[in-house]
Amino acid sequence: MKASSIAAAIANDFYDGKLDLSARRVKQAPGWSDMPEVKAVCALRTSGHSKRMVRRFLTFVSAMDRQRDSDKLWEDARKMVESKPCFFDPAYVSDVPLEPLREVLSDARVSRFPGDPGWWQTIARSLHAGDGAVARVVEHGTGDAEELLKDLHGYRCRYPLLRGPKIGPMWVRIMVVPGGAKVENMDMVPVAVDAQVRRVTENLGVADTARHPTMEKARPDIQTAWESAVDGACFDGPSEIAGTCAALDPALWYFGKHGCSHCKKVNQPMPIGEACNSCQWTPGP
Repeated sequence: MKASSIAAAIANDFYDGKLDLSARRVKQAPGWSDMPEVKAVCALRTSGHSKRMVRRFLTFVSAMDRQRDSDKLWEDARKMVESKPCFFDPAYVSDVPLEPLREVLSDARVSRFPGDPGWWQTIARSLHAGDGAVARVVEHGTGDAEELLKDLHGYRCRYPLLRGPKIGPMWVRIMVVPGGAKVENMDMVPVAVDAQVRRVTENLGVADTARHPTMEKARPDIQTAWESAVDGACFDGPSEIAGTCAALDPALWYFGKHGCSHCKKVNQPMPIGEACNSCQWTPGP
């Protein structure tokens, strides 16, 4: 199966809810509706929260989403919005002492690392200042993908934990869906590469990154491979990002988490979708 066909198969199975996760004991409908940020935003909108509050929530929590159980983090953060919404208000957080902020984030199980409260407040102050592409998209819901990525990497480091090569592209996509922002040039946002995406890429033979000892070295090859695959693929997804690497990105992450990672854990192939027909992985001894 060609890389373009693999990309289409993964994305279409993901967005159509056709991934077979029965052997994984996954209770939710597999695919887009099972993404942790999507479930959280759906609940917040049902509770009547505004689009602006949703984008603030997505921004703060994205910064905390590292080395974590994503499902638990996003659900705990959603509960924090319901009980203490002021801590997602940039104006309020900008002036609150760090100790109360630290206590709230810790009690809500949203903060895991000692520096998190300080980073949370830095992001709040940058949003409250109101200048730049990132503040504009969060507060007003409009932007340009290229300008957003450039602003994230600005020299003043106004958005710590959101500027990384993995989290940056993912956050831009999240602002659009499920965040509801209107962002132009989404076709230039690359796949957000992490260990899950790298494993999928290698197992399906889309790119060989074995010669690269680190993720930093492997990332450009992986992104280029999937960009080329997307150019020749046909798949849907949310209308705002359909047919782009931004749409493929969550599908790859989900496929890696519930597909490749599970197979490696149990040390045997357990196909979940059409793309698994191209798997080159073999169990270890």
